[in-house]
Amino acid sequence: MEGVILFADDHIFEAGRIENALFQKFNIEGNFSILPINNLNNLEKTVTSISTYKALILDWNFERNIEGDEDDDLVMPDETPLEFLKSNKVYSLVYVYSQANISQEIKDELQTLYPGKIFFETKNAGNEANIEYDKIIAGINQFDTENKHLNVPFIWSQAINKSSQEIFSELEHADPNWLKEIYTTAQNDGTEPNTEVISVFHHLLNESIIQNIPLLNAIDANAAEEDIVVGDKGESLAKLYNRIYYTKLKDDAPLMTGDIFKFSEEEFAILFTPECDVNSKKEKSLEFLVFQKNNYIEFLKSKREYEKGNYEDIKSKGYKTDAQGNPTKELKGKLRELIKDFNNGDIKNHLLPSFPFENRIYNLSALIDFETAFVVKGKADFKEKRSGYKLNSPYIYQLRQRYLAYIGRVGVPAIPQSLRLYNIK
Repeated sequence: MEGVILFADDHIFEAGRIENALFQKFNIEGNFSILPINNLNNLEKTVTSISTYKALILDWNFERNIEGDEDDDLVMPDETPLEFLKSNKVYSLVYVYSQANISQEIKDELQTLYPGKIFFETKNAGNEANIEYDKIIAGINQFDTENKHLNVPFIWSQAINKSSQEIFSELEHADPNWLKEIYTTAQNDGTEPNTEVISVFHHLLNESIIQNIPLLNAIDANAAEEDIVVGDKGESLAKLYNRIYYTKLKDDAPLMTGDIFKFSEEEFAILFTPECDVNSKKEKSLEFLVFQKNNYIEFLKSKREYEKGNYEDIKSKGYKTDAQGNPTKELKGKLRELIKDFNNGDIKNHLLPSFPFENRIYNLSALIDFETAFVVKGKADFKEKRSGYKLNSPYIYQLRQRYLAYIGRVGVPAIPQSLRLYNIK
């Protein structure tokens, strides 16, 4: 076993307490590097600074004292880490280890936020440190055994940390003004400079971590494991690709190519202006590809003679059968025709699956008709109309490339039928 454990408890430095004895036990055993934290403020700072840790051992009640006007301290109600756990997406085992009585309502809420990753264990101050240590280690071991797939993100985070340090060192060695140079160059070119600085770094980071052998080996090993059983495989994949295709924007995020706008309940758009021009044009007008929420539904009805309500019937007839009459994995007929559209082989249209028209609805697709999609809108028309999502790369670049290919196509006259026949003799 290896990795870092964060042990957050307000009594961890107090000699004679079980928490301090347990911390000393972790140090002596040396299976993990353990970082002691005695208040929630330091916990938040530590979690922000350290991205890779094996587990968080977390007390539930933290005493807080506020100094009064006299020598006596004013005792305030204890703090709990509830808000910390709700506002920080902790990607590790969370082991709540406390004597506090935590309500079932709070436990249910945290189980929803951290499904399968948060556990509640009662702290027994009367036990020896050895007993409590063995109990916690057994829990971590069991979690590791049941969640082998989490090993890849752990190694991935380590690869990012290592590569980031190397890249920052190399850039600093090349030119201590590297950040300012990239920023100024982008700014002079009209590009949003912060975005450009970040993009440059992440391109370098990508080139580095794709060479990380432990990470590559871990990914190979994970791919060879049996699938984890999920309730609805279709919905699970839709949620996955919804996250891969689209990012939820923060309220103060800068305008970026690919931002999704909602002009009405039915009309949506994707910001099409090149990244280098967004900053200089955003105070006047910007270019968009506009589409209606029901475009794909109407396309299915008119072009494919299909309605979603008929899915089960189409699916039941959608697979070829073997000699014994059992269905195979090979598609046929209508179903094959329908899923082929997602290859975006039609030069006139572009299809985006699991589009975020609505929260938590993952089977709605956007169809962009290149013939009518392009519009220019003034600031008054697009201001404060962002939907809160953006189309990620490389999908925004694919969309731009296909649209530009459509409007830049050159038509040539058809050749006679006799000439066609002559050329296949």
